[in-house]
Amino acid sequence: MSESSQPGRLSVLDTRTCLQLLRAHSVGRLAFNADPSPEVLPVNYIVDGDGIFVCTGPGAKHTAALAREPATFQVDGHDEQRGSAWSVMIRGTLDVVDKYDIEALRPQPLVGGKPEYLLCLSIYRITGRRIPPEAGWTLSSQVWRDRDASDLMGG
Repeated sequence: MSESSQPGRLSVLDTRTCLQLLRAHSVGRLAFNADPSPEVLPVNYIVDGDGIFVCTGPGAKHTAALAREPATFQVDGHDEQRGSAWSVMIRGTLDVVDKYDIEALRPQPLVGGKPEYLLCLSIYRITGRRIPPEAGWTLSSQVWRDRDASDLMGG
């Protein structure tokens, strides 16, 4: 894994590691413009190709997707005992998708129910950051192995 250091303990994660972290998790936060202010909502998701897919019913997410609003998506993790954390952020455009079968992708909404719409956040830009453990640990040159990313944080 390639990682570039910034001042202090913050490191930049490469795209491959960011995508691996995204695919290893299923809940993130979707941020988009809504009236009268921006909204940030937790969502279940699936990564497929160059998009983050979310199922939803009528409401603010669906309205933003109909308007093809720019949106941001974030997934992260932390280990308080080791003083380490990671974060992946996606920037793109939110859209309603007709070409996929909702049941096939099946990212079920956190609130339950049967979703009516499938939304896609196209991945235009992906960035990731990591705060490694405070001391006594170095990052392997390989992409992390544990599904929960504990070895990325020193576990």
